[in-house]
Amino acid sequence: MFTRIDLWVGKTLFVPPIIKFCQITRQSQHAVSRLFWFAAMLSGLYWATSAVDYLIFGLGSFAMMFTASLRADHPTRSALWFRMFALVSLVLRIAMIFGGEAYDGIEFWFFVLIAEYASTIRTIPPRETEQASRQAAGYEPR
Repeated sequence: MFTRIDLWVGKTLFVPPIIKFCQITRQSQHAVSRLFWFAAMLSGLYWATSAVDYLIFGLGSFAMMFTASLRADHPTRSALWFRMFALVSLVLRIAMIFGGEAYDGIEFWFFVLIAEYASTIRTIPPRETEQASRQAAGYEPR
């Protein structure tokens, strides 16, 4: 059941925009994963409220920046249980916002999900050119 939910969320909500982002920026899915983990850590640092939070997210930001600079294109891994945890956390956070709570930090879980789903992509298809898309649609200018 969780696998089907994960596949649906990935195929419909996260993977197509990630692939388009990779094609536009000419970055690998692994570099994009590290980029969004870095963004998530910076978001956590921004919303930190205690010394422990500052320490965790500050060291996490430094670690993500360091690994992104040294090995941006090395393969990354993602676990189904962690993606489901992040998805449930995002849904709960959205529900809390509709319940009247403040917005504080919802982007953290969104960035985490983008990073994790980017890790699941095996290959990035080549970017389709305008001429190739016209030919595929059956329109060829004279």
